[in-house]
Amino acid sequence: MAFNWRYNLKHIGDHFIGLVHHTADAATDSSKALFLTYDIKMLQHKRDLISGSIGARVTVLIKEETADLSKDTLLSEQIAKLNSIDNDIAGLMAEKNNIRNPFNVKKSQCECTNNCVEKG
Repeated sequence: MAFNWRYNLKHIGDHFIGLVHHTADAATDSSKALFLTYDIKMLQHKRDLISGSIGARVTVLIKEETADLSKDTLLSEQIAKLNSIDNDIAGLMAEKNNIRNPFNVKKSQCECTNNCVEKG
């Protein structure tokens, strides 16, 4: 398509709306990534607390000279919670990695740039 002032003036609004839409999408993706990061950090902290309580429980059981740790229901529940949290963290990390980062997207040249290069 040739460089045409009339066409450009007629469609400048469309171009502006497209840019606003692109900016809004980038802001939405960025805020979603921020909230996912917050959720991941919160779950990692919770995982660390549960890991500490598992260690404390194992220490208590060893001091009591309990032979079989697998029969302790409290320890089993804490390990199940830890596995659940690890699965949640993995899911959130996968979701965060699937979000398109607008700063890493390689943009192609638009038609007007190609037209200017052909004229120049």
